[in-house]
This record gives sequence, C-alpha cells and structure tokens, in this order.
Amino acid sequence: MRADGTRLSTEFVINDQGAGYPRRTVETSASQEDLDTLVRSGYLVLRGLLDGAISDVLAQAVLRLAEAEADRPEAESLPGDSIYLRALLDKDEVFHPLLRLEPPLSIARTLLGPQVWVDLEARLNHAGRPGVAVPWHAHLPVVPDPLPVLFSYPHQIHCLVYLDRITEKEGALCLLPGSHLARDLRIPLGDQNERPGQVELFFEPGDAVLIHANLWHRTVPSSVDAGYRRLLLLGYVPSWVRSDISRGVVAERPLKAELARDADAETRELLGEFEW
Repeated sequence: MRADGTRLSTEFVINDQGAGYPRRTVETSASQEDLDTLVRSGYLVLRGLLDGAISDVLAQAVLRLAEAEADRPEAESLPGDSIYLRALLDKDEVFHPLLRLEPPLSIARTLLGPQVWVDLEARLNHAGRPGVAVPWHAHLPVVPDPLPVLFSYPHQIHCLVYLDRITEKEGALCLLPGSHLARDLRIPLGDQNERPGQVELFFEPGDAVLIHANLWHRTVPSSVDAGYRRLLLLGYVPSWVRSDISRGVVAERPLKAELARDADAETRELLGEFEW
C-alpha cells in the first residue's frame, strides 16, 4: 500500500493460477487513519456522502417500493410502523449507480480484498409512529466461542446511507465500538438497554456510516414527532461468500439480470458473478 497525494493505492496479486496471477490496483480517497479507525472500532462515519437532491430521489424511490409492497403477504412489514425492502437492485434502476458508490466501494476492496459483490436493501420507518426501534443486534451471528483454529471469520462491510434527517425525535443509531471482535459478548434478544461505551449518532440526508457486519448496534425508540426514517444498507461481501435471501417480496422483473447481460466484467462481479 502506498500514499499518492490524497489517495491510497494498493496493488493486489490474486493467487489464481488459471488466470495467470492477475493484478488489481485499488485506489481510495480514504486515509490510512480512516481505514485504521474502521478496523479498530468497527465503524466509520462519512458525512455528506450523497448530496441532497440524490438523497431525495432515492428516498422517494424507497417510499414507492414500501407502498407497493406493504400489503403483500410475504412483506417484512409491521403495518404502519416499518418495513424492510430486499433486492433493491432488482426493483428499480435508480439504485444501480450505487454499485460504484465511492469511497465505500474502494474502502471495502482495500480491507476485504479487491473481489467483492454488492447487496442493497432498505428500511423505512413511517413518520409519526412512537416507539419504533431495532434492538441490539449484529448482522452475522455465526461466530463460535472459542474460535476454531481454521474458522473463517465472516468479515463484511455494511454501509448505512441515511436519506432523512435523524434527530432525537427519530431516535439515534447506537453503536458499541470494538464489539465486532468481542465474540464473548452476548446480548439477549430484544434488549434495548443502554450499554457502557455506546456511541450515539445522528444524521443529515446523505450521511452514511460504514460498519463491520458484526458490530453490535441498535436504534433508540422514535417519538410521536418523528419524521420518516429511510435508509439504505449496502452490503460489501467477498466474492466467494454466497448469500441467497429468501425473505421479503421477490422482484417481478429482476433488473440485475438485465443489467448484467450487457455489462462489463467489473459490473458483473459487483452483481455477484464469480467463478474459481
């Protein structure tokens, strides 16, 4: 890894004999301090990642999908409170530019390796609904204790992009720094209590936070004066890790297949195409 002006550059040699040991260079505008912070604490705040106009367009797209899916029997919805929306890249082309969102993509490639694929989901909390919250949780609860010698730790980086202003009315995002590596930390299901060392974050539209997928986090319950809470979750996953989400509403016309049909190799890789 080397610094060149305001960018860090890492040249990777991929140990693929059949492909002739190809090289890939990843450049990122993130600083070494940013990368160290994410690795050490498990999170990195990115203010102003998207401008206001783009945030508004994406927020409206999330709302349209939420309204279209809310009454479907397979929807992950608490009627009138909140809904999860899966497979957004299949459901609206407006989300396709996020495949190459920077600097999250280059940060993920620098820390996870140059071969990643991208998943995109959303969560929407409706306005004016008090007590809506997500308890303490981590995204990949598969780490055993003690850690086996050859265990493959499930490193992923998830980028939470906020499309609405998040104040005390909507409820802070709470994080437990360093908890992504605390395999002996066990929090009861449904727990919403404050914990020593927790960090509370608030956001403007277009702000984001990168988290390690196993960082423990929750949201503070909303108040009756809460506005919408719309956020995107970009998941950066090593290419050889597969995941088939069987929850939520399935796209009637999967757009990823159409996007991949005429796409270049990089785009197809970001969409999940990978072979040994």
